[in-house]
Amino acid sequence: MIVQEGRVSAELSDDVFYNPRMEMNRDITVACLEAMPEVSTYLDAMAASGIRGIRVKKEVSREIEVTANDWDGPACELIKKNAERNGVQVRVSRCGANTLLSSTQFDFVDLDPFGTPAPYINAACWASKRAMGVTATDTAPLCGAHLKSGIRTYSAYPLKTEYYAEMGLRVLMGKVAREEAKYDRALKPLLCYTDEHYIRLYLQVAHGRADADRMMKDVGFIVHCFACKNRFALRGLAVQAPDTCPVCGAKTKSGGPLWLGITKDAAFIENVIGVMEKGQFNKKERAVRMLGLVREELDTPTFYDQHAICRDLKATPSDIKALLDALRGRGYAASRTHYMGVGFKTDAPINVIRGTILMLSD
Repeated sequence: MIVQEGRVSAELSDDVFYNPRMEMNRDITVACLEAMPEVSTYLDAMAASGIRGIRVKKEVSREIEVTANDWDGPACELIKKNAERNGVQVRVSRCGANTLLSSTQFDFVDLDPFGTPAPYINAACWASKRAMGVTATDTAPLCGAHLKSGIRTYSAYPLKTEYYAEMGLRVLMGKVAREEAKYDRALKPLLCYTDEHYIRLYLQVAHGRADADRMMKDVGFIVHCFACKNRFALRGLAVQAPDTCPVCGAKTKSGGPLWLGITKDAAFIENVIGVMEKGQFNKKERAVRMLGLVREELDTPTFYDQHAICRDLKATPSDIKALLDALRGRGYAASRTHYMGVGFKTDAPINVIRGTILMLSD
């Protein structure tokens, strides 16, 4: 079977994994690499068919030295065949991902495993000189649905809330930040998003103790009230969280440690959108729409589910744009979010949000 992605034609095999649902993920990878002129060496640590690395080699306009690694022999042979098929030179490596990551450094390291990236994050942090990409498909542990697995895998307590998708993304980022700090390095989020069944991070790497110390100030906990949906952030790894909600007096729960800082660079995303609009990408329309939402999101560490609040209040949901306009009219910032169609971000306190929803429901 032959598939066409972007400008690449790739042969598939029953013995080598290929996920067609991740094509938009690979589209965005190519566009992000085009927008990173500082990257000249790229590693796909778990390459499988090799299509991601081959697309980077063929579609990025400047010269990038691409290494495609996989521990599986048939996968390595298929990568060589697909590289030759597309007229590009890709270095093929056959070894365990951690073995390669612990011995060689690259400008950009890409982790796209089947399941959790957790066993490879430490080595990837050491091996990434300038930037890294991380994909996680184990969303149930990250988002709190499989709590004990999340605790074991990410050394964090992920709360299962209505903003579970963002909770998972920030737990993953918190894990990467803590591993990065071990090497006196810091991460700068360029583009972080969730889509369907996975979480994807594009992170720039900064070197130095001062940067690492500043980064760790963005790691902390979310305190959440399941009764009234109030929530707030506490920065630091040794925090004292209140047992009761300051709004309604109900018991609270805390989730973390996780990332509380920004999750995007709007200027970088603007460049990526420009690349996608000009390029040959099969999933261009959906990707550009999603990237536009990410670019415009507020940098608050959680979002609200309009329909969940309406259910609590027994209120009729209004048009989401009307709700955002009403919050802005009261002097607060508000935006849509890519995490959920009926989700929104705002710096308004929960009582103002509830009051505004009730007003629009009349």
